[in-house]
Amino acid sequence: MESHRVNSKTSAIAATILTGWMLLTGPIEPAQASNLVTLCAPESSLDNCHYRSFGEAIAALQDGDRLQIEAGEYREGAILTANRVTIVASEGAALRDTAVDGKAALVILGNDNVIEGLECSGIAVPARNGACIRLRGRNLTLRKVYFHDSQQGLLSGGEVGEVVVEDSRFERLGSVGRAHAIYMSGGDHLIVRRSHILSSKDEGHEIKSRARRTTIVDSEIGSGLGRDSRTIDLPNGGEITITNNIIQKGSNSVNPDLIGIALERDVKPHPEGKIIISGNTLIMDRPGRVLHSLVPAEMTGNFIVAGSPLGGNEWYPDRLAAGLPIAPALERVVLDAGSQDDQYKRTSQSEEDAALERTDLSQVDGVLAWRGHALTLTSPEVSVVTLLSSQPGKTASFNDLYSLIEPDKSDTWSSAHDRQTVVLSAIKTLRRKFRNVDNSFTAMTFKPGEGIVWDEKR
Repeated sequence: MESHRVNSKTSAIAATILTGWMLLTGPIEPAQASNLVTLCAPESSLDNCHYRSFGEAIAALQDGDRLQIEAGEYREGAILTANRVTIVASEGAALRDTAVDGKAALVILGNDNVIEGLECSGIAVPARNGACIRLRGRNLTLRKVYFHDSQQGLLSGGEVGEVVVEDSRFERLGSVGRAHAIYMSGGDHLIVRRSHILSSKDEGHEIKSRARRTTIVDSEIGSGLGRDSRTIDLPNGGEITITNNIIQKGSNSVNPDLIGIALERDVKPHPEGKIIISGNTLIMDRPGRVLHSLVPAEMTGNFIVAGSPLGGNEWYPDRLAAGLPIAPALERVVLDAGSQDDQYKRTSQSEEDAALERTDLSQVDGVLAWRGHALTLTSPEVSVVTLLSSQPGKTASFNDLYSLIEPDKSDTWSSAHDRQTVVLSAIKTLRRKFRNVDNSFTAMTFKPGEGIVWDEKR
């Protein structure tokens, strides 16, 4: 009985204290659970959509929310201020043509956010650095995104913490040498893994990082036929790991360096960290330097195609010697552990690779030949044939082909009809040159409304 009175007295005291606290501070709110928010395109017939405006959906997000973006095109920009948000885009969901605040399709001010599956293209601003994503918050993960045909893919500013790009594709990005596919202008660590960073344009880099640490692994990074600058540019140095990649310098690149480290003398360099460049296939399709670094770097165990031999690496004088298809195809050279003579061979990882092996097109001493007959082609014509033959069975768009035929003009200088007319005229001339050496040539096929496809099976 005495024990019961003590417990009752204790409970009464506790209740009195709690009541007094609530009078001073207000009622105690339960922790907010994360919400699932669904965004549908304005023209979508889907039900259960919380929003049909990209800008409104992003503005409404709160810390910890999850946004599901359904398929469709979204032509408006937005600013994300919430933290710990996950944005997941369904296949076919894309941001097109519109920037917010003169900066990007999506400006991120919040921290610790994740974006998956999103496509983005057509972003341009007067400052010529319009990006798919402009990061001003800290810590961002991009997963399975496809950013292409804009002035810039990802641009960060300030102390942005750690940025991870994985399983993603960045193509045809860059502007006036100041915008790039990926540009991390500061922060702790840029990590790029299992991604494809290709064909930057207008003297942009594929990857430019001023982060204190930069890690690039298991990826394909190449100029293709783009008029890019360095494939990888790390102007402040720092701690750097570049391993197990295919990295290519294209014939149209304006910069002779494949990888540049600590080359900007007017910026404060990071304290010297360990720099490891190992296990990569490094392909030089124009004269230049595989590595241009003003700080010590450990570069061993790579497979270098063209360029100059470097001690501790395997070297081949050209693609033919390395057993690689003609430029700009990207393939890895690997050690054939089963061969007694310990020779090297290239991997054949897809049907497309096999098709390239069977092609009647060849290249000897930089001259294209069809079934052993040399072709007399202009530089733009070589670029067109190289692009088409590097992706047999796939259609090259009129815009892509036009950029090779008229490299000094942008798509905006002419109408779609005018660009198609220029391309078809060039293809007609090319067919005639092929038929001068082989009257049965039919490998270049016009697909109405789409482009040109290379198909040697016809």
